[in-house]
Amino acid sequence: MDAPTKRALRINAIELLRQPGAVKTVDVEVSGEDLDVVHDALAGDIAIEVDLEALNDGIVVRGHVAAPWARPCRRCLKQLSGVASATIDELYQVEVLDEDAYPIEDGQLDLAPMARQAALLELDDERLCREACAGLCPQCGVDRNVESCACDTEVKDHRWAALDGLVLDD
Repeated sequence: MDAPTKRALRINAIELLRQPGAVKTVDVEVSGEDLDVVHDALAGDIAIEVDLEALNDGIVVRGHVAAPWARPCRRCLKQLSGVASATIDELYQVEVLDEDAYPIEDGQLDLAPMARQAALLELDDERLCREACAGLCPQCGVDRNVESCACDTEVKDHRWAALDGLVLDD
């Protein structure tokens, strides 16, 4: 991570903690490489827009982390793009009492681990071009959203094939 990025994501927590109720806004764009976000769907810089509010026992971080993505539809392979956005509501504490809280170390609040985790979780979502996407035919590969085919795509379990000819008397 380069020096300006480190400075933008490391916040002096001592000043905020001295003034409970004080709010500081952080609005920064960071490259995935600088944030250690390695993901094939990432298609640009990650935007971090958060407000830090001082409490008596820590700092609450609220806002959004947004990461542009580009990947194929999981059914028809049409190329898609968009922005994955995660809502942030995290607690940072000097003495970590809450098991979900992030630590404030050496008077510094580091937003990088929180932003990295939020971006990676959102980028991992599988995407569809639309909810009713019919996908590709598993036999001939035609896009069933555009044209139809006469392939038999019924899934058969051959373990039950011996019972296909069974006729039961009522």
